[in-house]
Amino acid sequence: MKLYNQVIRVVYPRGGGRIVLRTDDDWNMDVEAVTRPGSTTKFQIETERPYFYFNPVLLGDGTTMWSRGENYLAVATSGAALEVYPFFREDTQCSVCELMPPPASPSGGEHRFRVFLPPGYHENTLKRYPVLYMHDGHNLFFKEEAFAGNTWRTDEVLNMLDKMNAIEEAIVVGIFPSDRMTDYIMPGYENYGRFLVETLKPLIEGKYRTLKWASEYHRHGIISRWRRIVLSRLAMAGGLWQSCLPI
Repeated sequence: MKLYNQVIRVVYPRGGGRIVLRTDDDWNMDVEAVTRPGSTTKFQIETERPYFYFNPVLLGDGTTMWSRGENYLAVATSGAALEVYPFFREDTQCSVCELMPPPASPSGGEHRFRVFLPPGYHENTLKRYPVLYMHDGHNLFFKEEAFAGNTWRTDEVLNMLDKMNAIEEAIVVGIFPSDRMTDYIMPGYENYGRFLVETLKPLIEGKYRTLKWASEYHRHGIISRWRRIVLSRLAMAGGLWQSCLPI
């Protein structure tokens, strides 16, 4: 039987306790780290199984705290090391409560926006996130803001996809239109696109822990029902967005 060697790095701020792993081989047995350099705890697991589930556990002062959320999946056959950023405490801060005022824009357009922060954002301050920019921001989260009271249930969908290990956790920026018939059709979409590229994106990257511009860490995208404005600005933005998903 072939043996697989799976490396797992758990990144968490120092001082909170000692991190161990538990796996679905035996959820009651602690797997100890091989090294603990800085804020990274490294584990090396030898297994005959092509995949397994695991969960970081924080031990300290007689307490045992399991990582919040679903168990992590390790595909041992891939040969790739895993890096995870767990959080262990209930996130009591509202992630979408604050409706941001419209920032000044060179294009003259004004757009309010909401920012959805994924669970654990405030606890594990070492993690950076991709950003998903979504138009029609009033439809994303709250019934009292959404058209006809029907939201897109964005937070629920993201949580479900995260449980399925289908996506990375992301920051979501929901942009409110000032006038949909101006912002989303020609020629008004040019000013709206400039606002996204020149004003909003730098503001978000300056205020929140986003993945930075360089190399493989640049994973920002747009979701829109308005394909034309996005594709127009993508061409001018020099690759600022990794993907555009029309819905």
